[in-house]
Amino acid sequence: MSDEKKIEERESSVFMQIREILESLAIALFLAFIFKTFEVEAFVIPTGSMAPTLKGRHKDVECSECGYRFQTSASEEIDSSSNRRTGFRVVAGVCPQCGFTQYFGDDKPNLKNDRIAPSFTGDRILVSKMTFDQRELSRWDVSVFRSPADPKINFIKRIVGLPNENLRVQYGDLFAQPIDPNDERVPVEYARQSGCDERRADSWAPDVNLEDAGSSGDLISNKTKTNPSEPFKIMRKDYKYLRQILQVVYDEDFSAENLRRAGWPERWTDDLVYQCSGQRAWRRFETKKSRGFWFSGSIEADSEAFPNLKLGSEADVSPVVADDKRLNWLRYRHIVPSSKDWLYLADGKLPPSVVSSGVVANNPRLIDDFASYNAGISRRQACLSVSDSRGSYVSRFVEEWDRSNTDEFSQLAQSVVAPDGSSSIHISKNPDGFGYNWVGDLAISCDLSFDQAGNSEFGVVAFDLVKGGITFRCSIAPKAGSITLSIPAIQEFTPKTVSYDFMQKPTCQFLFLNVDEEMRVVINDKELVFPDGGGRYDKFTVSEGDFPALIPRNRDPNARDLSPVAIGASDVNVRIERIKILRDVYYIAAGRMLEDWDTARYKDFNTARCDRLSLGDFVFLGNEDDMSKFMSSPELWKGYGSTKSALLTQRDGQYVAFGDNSGFSLDSRLWSDGTVPHYVDRRFLIGKAFYVYWPHGWPLPVVKSPFWPNFSKMRHID
Repeated sequence: MSDEKKIEERESSVFMQIREILESLAIALFLAFIFKTFEVEAFVIPTGSMAPTLKGRHKDVECSECGYRFQTSASEEIDSSSNRRTGFRVVAGVCPQCGFTQYFGDDKPNLKNDRIAPSFTGDRILVSKMTFDQRELSRWDVSVFRSPADPKINFIKRIVGLPNENLRVQYGDLFAQPIDPNDERVPVEYARQSGCDERRADSWAPDVNLEDAGSSGDLISNKTKTNPSEPFKIMRKDYKYLRQILQVVYDEDFSAENLRRAGWPERWTDDLVYQCSGQRAWRRFETKKSRGFWFSGSIEADSEAFPNLKLGSEADVSPVVADDKRLNWLRYRHIVPSSKDWLYLADGKLPPSVVSSGVVANNPRLIDDFASYNAGISRRQACLSVSDSRGSYVSRFVEEWDRSNTDEFSQLAQSVVAPDGSSSIHISKNPDGFGYNWVGDLAISCDLSFDQAGNSEFGVVAFDLVKGGITFRCSIAPKAGSITLSIPAIQEFTPKTVSYDFMQKPTCQFLFLNVDEEMRVVINDKELVFPDGGGRYDKFTVSEGDFPALIPRNRDPNARDLSPVAIGASDVNVRIERIKILRDVYYIAAGRMLEDWDTARYKDFNTARCDRLSLGDFVFLGNEDDMSKFMSSPELWKGYGSTKSALLTQRDGQYVAFGDNSGFSLDSRLWSDGTVPHYVDRRFLIGKAFYVYWPHGWPLPVVKSPFWPNFSKMRHID
């Protein structure tokens, strides 16, 4: 073979290789286009309206006091429309565990050089565009859709309202009532507020199911019934949704060392210790991986079992029924240090006011809808006006802070000088992130271990969750192999029991929930099925004829709610660890769809995110002291038991979409203004979100860019 032919063949071979590469690339791009158009598309979450399920631009922070990792929104750093810097930087956040406000900003405001907490872009998700073609939407699906106001903008929310129903937002829950698709009437209140033709409006008023609050005679009577034949029913979430919606209130594995060193009250306390009896039934233990308590079936003397401090509010822990006296109780109290407290606790010292009085004021508190994601504190960068090439003046941010004291940081931060002359920054909590709504839908999760030799035939462990002064109980008899749900104070509720063999596998992951008017039990991530309606008690929440509701929905919290979770034990040897208190999402009845009686009676608590009616004097909750006092004094809530109510009506092909981050979500509650509907039309639906394929990467040691995959947070979306 001649050299010329070899060269020709070599050139032909190279050409073929290049051609194959180009053809492969073209096919890949074509398949990707087809795949994106008809099957799956990737999206980036821009904002935090779906937190904690999905996160927009945020900071992933580890608390310097307790080590708990939490997220704080950083969406305000980047303009969502132009994707340019806004000049604001989130430099601090509040730990949801210990309440410490942590500063994590730099000396210089460089977005690329956050030493402690860099800002990450939002979760990257995959969306199935075929799902809603193959089946109807289900309530609680996470959906991507085009905005009703501007179809060029994509939104992601959870579908909570379906076609041909009235949807009511009240008490933090959702209630639905089916309507006849052929009935064109709408509620009068809805017609007035949504701009509908009142000639099509019926004269019936929504049944708000409220008791008379006592100081107002013009509330709609609870005997007024809606025209449709079916009443409103509470909408419950399947466990697969609750797994991602539930938020951690307190995790016992993360306890701040400075709090313990200072002698700050523990949140979990043995009743005997709290009563200064010199005895204890529950012993604390700590391993490298977790903290917990064990009960050996006996009471032991302990000369050190005395609390050092008293609490400003006293929880009602009296026995619900006589049999409670035989149980030894471990109780949770929601004790949160204030910003003023942390000024001293950060150094392991008690505040002077606590030292002098021996009392921790404004504690314990009601559990509220606080979310650390919303409690970030921003600082403003300095800005210069410069001329561009066209002679127009534009803003350019420089690497120094604005000193005009107009941002959150300047108003909440102070410099603290230590005795040795060193200085530090102390930042108070951001009032804009306060939780203003009492949450009674709670859950407790833990790892349970039983010692087979130490359990008697009559041994029992009881888990109590309190809501509105009523105790909801799950009792475990490990030797008998049974789990029972009951409401001790409501004899009309028949206890429900299932069998479970704790002795075959003595250690299990246990979850007890009282959510959406239903008690539920999950063991090893599998929900148990109880007979005869299980733990549902919604039939006891409504009045029947002349008989009032046994568990009224609009009941106020009382002193029992200051100890909302408890564990009691008798005649067993049990070990409990990895203990977490969780809460359900609280849907705030906000926006333009408030019913007439709400808009007429409602007086704001200095925030649009408060869901309570003020029937008396104006209540100011704009600072931390007033807020803490209000949340630790249930007696002040008398007359505030009636919450706002929002009503939304959907017809064929119309869906209601809410964000999981209820207090900071631009969703169906806020869209309607006479020109933009409150619903999502079916033609605007893009698909169902089903997987977070890139939550955000971790910075590499040398490159310091978030390239290393964050495998632990890659997850399926329900």
